[in-house]
Amino acid sequence: MKSKRKKGGSKREVNVKTRKLIDKNKLKSSPVEKSSAPLRSIYCLKNKSQLKEIEKKEDCFILDYVPDDPLHKISISSSNNNNELSIVAEKGQVACRDFPHSRHTCAKYPFNRTKHESYCQLCYCFVCDTVAPCIMWTGSSEHCHAIDTEDWEFRRECMQVFHKAKKTLEEAEYAMNNKSSMSVSLRKTVQKFRRTLLNFSKVIY
Repeated sequence: MKSKRKKGGSKREVNVKTRKLIDKNKLKSSPVEKSSAPLRSIYCLKNKSQLKEIEKKEDCFILDYVPDDPLHKISISSSNNNNELSIVAEKGQVACRDFPHSRHTCAKYPFNRTKHESYCQLCYCFVCDTVAPCIMWTGSSEHCHAIDTEDWEFRRECMQVFHKAKKTLEEAEYAMNNKSSMSVSLRKTVQKFRRTLLNFSKVIY
């Protein structure tokens, strides 16, 4: 019996062979361009002490460390039992430790874990806006407990108004003492302002 060929079978085989030949010709006709400069390895510097030596030998190299920002170790409390997160180092300066900051944001003496009376060299009073401790740091007012709540914010605003008024009074009294021609009514106004400011100070202090 004669075997029957499937229609189109030979054509498919020819097409496949033709494609392979075309692909080979494309590869031969478009060779990969060679780089004009030879490839060379780049040195990776991991130790800062060898920096000067490598600079003399190598034109280009990689620094595997931060040259200008040293790492500062952080002292971690031994009472912390959380094993999921552990801080091993920090980079750069910390705003609430290396710059002036309110007492309740101090990184050296955390507000919720240390006595509020304690303070670092860069702490300032949240209410008085002066270097800690202020004259009302402890006692009846206890500004050491001040935080950014609505009540303490109001006291802070009152203190700012008081200091501005006090400065105005000092300027008015200076002008009054140096000008004999000041009217009697104006002198009485300055004296009344002084009494008002004195009463206001008793409220905020």
